[in-house]
This record gives sequence, structure tokens and C-alpha cells, in this order.
Amino acid sequence: MRAALLCLCFLLVNCSSAPPDPQTEFETWLAAQPDRAARFERFEAMLRREGVADVVPDRDLWLTDRKDPECVIEPYTMPPEELWPRIVPALRFIRDYVKPAIGDVAVASSYRDDALNTCVHGASQSAHRNFYALDLVPVDDAVSREQLIESLCPIHAREGRRFGIGLGIYRARRFHVDARGYRGWGEDFHGATFPCRGNGA
Repeated sequence: MRAALLCLCFLLVNCSSAPPDPQTEFETWLAAQPDRAARFERFEAMLRREGVADVVPDRDLWLTDRKDPECVIEPYTMPPEELWPRIVPALRFIRDYVKPAIGDVAVASSYRDDALNTCVHGASQSAHRNFYALDLVPVDDAVSREQLIESLCPIHAREGRRFGIGLGIYRARRFHVDARGYRGWGEDFHGATFPCRGNGA
């Protein structure tokens, strides 16, 4: 009997420490305030009109950056409605150039309000603050940082200026795409460390 109780306790502890299902977490967050669901419906309608719905899961475009857990007050952050159209050009670039090269991508960081941007030590003029930018990670674990560089650098060199796309390639497999202007930088956020230099750029 005691062994059975211990087993049950172990299962309960492990189940409670499992990460929440993203859709359930998002729906719970939406339901916490009465206007959130209606605003998200308007946001999704805008994405559909622009032809960029489901480039990544739409809910993840409001995902709070979680690399510094102490900065996460809420799991999602709603961008001001007047900023919503600014993410569209980056999504088009991801749809048309990034995903065909490296496959599906997961959002690691999207819109940041001033408090979140300060907490995560984002640049004062970060494109995330005005909803121009996404930080992404390849869904396919087999895509290495070296493969990211090999795939994305020629694309950025060939198409980035035409579409005004900024590309940052950070440590490990995290990278940044924004539509605020053509430029590039590396893991210390400086152009001098941009790994595309001499690699198709």
C-alpha cells in the first residue's frame, strides 16, 4: 500500500512539474481578461488579410521572451494594436525565404514592452520594442548553428537589402529577423561579429 502511495506521489509531482501545453496556457491567459480574446481575433484577422497567418503559431507572436525566467510576469504580452502591421514584413520574409531553407521555426522572442526589454537587457532601440522583430530557433534539432549560417547568410545577402531585413545570428541556434532595416550582427549584438561576413554577405 505504501509503495502504491509513493508511486502516486511521484507521478503527481512529475506531472505538476511538466511544462504546460502551449495552447492551454494561451487560452488560460486569454480568459484572464475579458478583452484579450476579442483583440486576438482581430490580430488573427489582420494576419489572414496579409497572407501571413500560421507562418508560426499565431499565439506565439505574443509569446513573452523566456530566456530570463525572472523577467516573465505573464506568459504572453499583447503588443499595442497600432503596432500589429509592423510584424507582417518579417513574417513574409520568414515564410518566403527562411522556412524554405531551414524548415519550421519556433518563436523565442517577439514583442517586448519597455519593462521586459529592460529586464532581458535588450538594446534600448531594440526592434522588438516596436514589434518589427522575432527571435527564432529551428524546430529541427538537426539544424546546427553552422547550417544556419550556411543557409541564411546567402539569402540575407541576396534578398535582405531589397526587403529591408535585419539578421542577427546568436549563440547556439537562436537567430533574429526584423523588418526595420538591412543590417547584420553576431552573438555580441555587434556588426563586427556578424558571421555572414565572408560567407555570402
